[in-house]
Amino acid sequence: MASPSLYERILGQSFDDLSTVLKGIHDTRQRKRYLGRCDIRGGRSWVARLITRFAGLPQAKLDVPLAVTIVSQDHKEEWIRQFGSNQMRSALRDRNGQLEERLGPLVLTFKLTAEREEILWVLKAARLAIVPLPITPLLNCAARESLDDGRYAFDVSASVIGIGLIVHYKGWLLEDA
Repeated sequence: MASPSLYERILGQSFDDLSTVLKGIHDTRQRKRYLGRCDIRGGRSWVARLITRFAGLPQAKLDVPLAVTIVSQDHKEEWIRQFGSNQMRSALRDRNGQLEERLGPLVLTFKLTAEREEILWVLKAARLAIVPLPITPLLNCAARESLDDGRYAFDVSASVIGIGLIVHYKGWLLEDA
């Protein structure tokens, strides 16, 4: 019997109740590729732009072509997102039943919850390499995975109290045949 996928381990029984589309993007296949479109909004302050660049987040632009490759190996996943000409890479893993996402030196830990047609990410901790960031109460970072017209849809946002919006991107993906 194959070992469960990253999301299946974190979500437990609620993974079984997800729609076919959401289960598909988070299944155990070693390599998957998706294509779609998204809109990206970015913060206007120099601090927001600096954070965006430092974390490797996508640059603001509307109706951007998006290609996402997911590579699963050794209970981890690498997500390579190509937003037009900008690439964003992150590594995801299970950390004590929560999802840990590494974006360069920035590490975010999320609690995941799921219902049939959506997965919600809620930020629980942040650190810079091994140094915990005390800004976690100031950082509003969340994501929602859902269905849009039968397609996989995502809505990701990050803002910091006192700085404002860092990035907000939303769109859809279909598996690349």
